Amino acid sequence: MAYLFAPRPSMDELPVFFNVEGVVGAAPAQNRREDVLLVQFCLEAIGLKPKPTAVPEVVEACRKVKVTGVIDEPTVKAIFEFQKHDTHKNVVDGRVSPARGYAYGSAAWSIVNLNNALQDRHLEIWPRIDKIPNCPPELRTMVVRTCSGT
Repeated sequence: MAYLFAPRPSMDELPVFFNVEGVVGAAPAQNRREDVLLVQFCLEAIGLKPKPTAVPEVVEACRKVKVTGVIDEPTVKAIFEFQKHDTHKNVVDGRVSPARGYAYGSAAWSIVNLNNALQDRHLEIWPRIDKIPNCPPELRTMVVRTCSGT
């Protein structure tokens, strides 16, 4: 299950971010439904609201992602493109692993970078991603469960 993670941030890091419980993406991966929904939702946001400086290959791959909760080729391709063009030196393996903080060594966790991308596009409501109009009902439930404990 996806969940809200709150490590001790430095001044330039997200105070909280939504993490995955299991690996999402290319095999071998657990691809738990709620985790896949979270990753797909973040990727979809990149495709729907591209930044002026966005890499066209990333935007194009993200526009093909459908938020279904089921891993598929467009989602894996978008993860690869996102990782390949990310500036945080993350591993390019087509997999989004659970983060154990913000970074490991000099590389950033892909899920943290996906959260950054989602936050950048919805600063006015972050971390209430359940308020984004196209947020899937299962992610809305996860936000309520992890933010309010109900």
